[in-house]
Amino acid sequence: MKISNQWRLFAACVLVLGVNHAHASSFEDALGSAYQNNPQIKSERARLQATDEGVSQAVSGFRPTISANYNRGRQESSLGGAAETRTNSELKSLRVEQPIFRGGGTWSSYQSALEQVKSGQHQLSAIEQRVLLDAVTVYMNVVSSSAILELSRKNMAVLEEQLNAANTRFQVGEVTRTDVAQSEARLSDSKSRVIAAEGQLLSAIASYERVIGMRPEGTLMVPEALPELPLKLEDALQRARAANPQLLAAIYAAKASDYDVRTTKAALLPRVSLVGSMSRQKGGGQSGNTEFDQDRLGVEVAIPIYQAGAEYSRVREAAATARQRSHDSIDQRQSIDEAVIQSWEQLESAVATITTRNDQIKAAELALEGVKQEQQYGSRTVLDVLDAEQELFSARTNLVRAQRDRIVAAHSLAFTLGQLTPRNLNLQVATYDPQAHADEVGWKTIGY
Repeated sequence: MKISNQWRLFAACVLVLGVNHAHASSFEDALGSAYQNNPQIKSERARLQATDEGVSQAVSGFRPTISANYNRGRQESSLGGAAETRTNSELKSLRVEQPIFRGGGTWSSYQSALEQVKSGQHQLSAIEQRVLLDAVTVYMNVVSSSAILELSRKNMAVLEEQLNAANTRFQVGEVTRTDVAQSEARLSDSKSRVIAAEGQLLSAIASYERVIGMRPEGTLMVPEALPELPLKLEDALQRARAANPQLLAAIYAAKASDYDVRTTKAALLPRVSLVGSMSRQKGGGQSGNTEFDQDRLGVEVAIPIYQAGAEYSRVREAAATARQRSHDSIDQRQSIDEAVIQSWEQLESAVATITTRNDQIKAAELALEGVKQEQQYGSRTVLDVLDAEQELFSARTNLVRAQRDRIVAAHSLAFTLGQLTPRNLNLQVATYDPQAHADEVGWKTIGY
């Protein structure tokens, strides 16, 4: 979707307050800076890395555990009233346990961890795309605020000329003092609008710096093209249901909760392990000089009978959480449908508004020219000219806002479709691959 030539001409005159205009700020560079530097994205990446460790912890349930024990001390012993003997004692032991069956809980815990990682990856994508949408919004806010400030200043300059002309004509008796007062009032109003526009621009720059991570420099260039979007609303809805990261995150979270139910139920089933142990003891026994060695290999079976009811409570808790996650995914899908429809309507409304604003500007320009000519012949008053100037100024500022709304709405729709990614935006940045970290730590056996 291309930007109109009229919009490019408008963008060429957009300047930022208080900066050197020798350099231009690229739209892609600004979004790339937000993607690389925004703390929200960095925080979510760290959170996902913590979630990745859940897979490693679940995998540990398949592996053996090895523990060693060493004890050394002083032993005193006496038998049948005999004199006490004092000897040194030493015990060394080693135990190896290999889980064989845990009621299926180890496998379900591993599957749950995988689903949680997938959910977290989509949640990270949603955060990244939300930040990029925020970056688009603050960028266009600076662009539109700058343009409105320029229009306000030009309008103030025109009204200053109108006031000077009114004063001159008043001195020769062509207009009344009322006409001069009306010009003065309109000029004062235009000055207040300039002050308000300056404040709005400074506020927009502050938001730009917070989201993108740096102040805007020079002329902000409007994007050359809008994201590629579906031509029909039905296609947009289908694409959002298949690719929206928030919806996918909710779906995978629901799947993880289903596995969590199986994990908690596993606590009610027997546990089987292969256990090997070895111990070496010196200085034991009544005489104090016995050496006792023991090696053992066997199968241990633990059958839970009653654990105070806590295990059943955890199953009920996990089942309730699974139902909650399922309802959350349904609610998320409905919210996404609503967001797609709203963004679609906002985009269509902005496009239609641009057309009407262009027509309004043409009509206002013709009306202003006609009123000025009629004033020269005495059929129009100074107030009529001032009103025509005001109507033209309002039409131009409304066009600026509509152009801004069009770009933001298009990117907002791309966000709901899950398409507002660095790749789709052609950002020249190194993208973060969350799966690389998940693969690195998922089966890591030792070290941190």
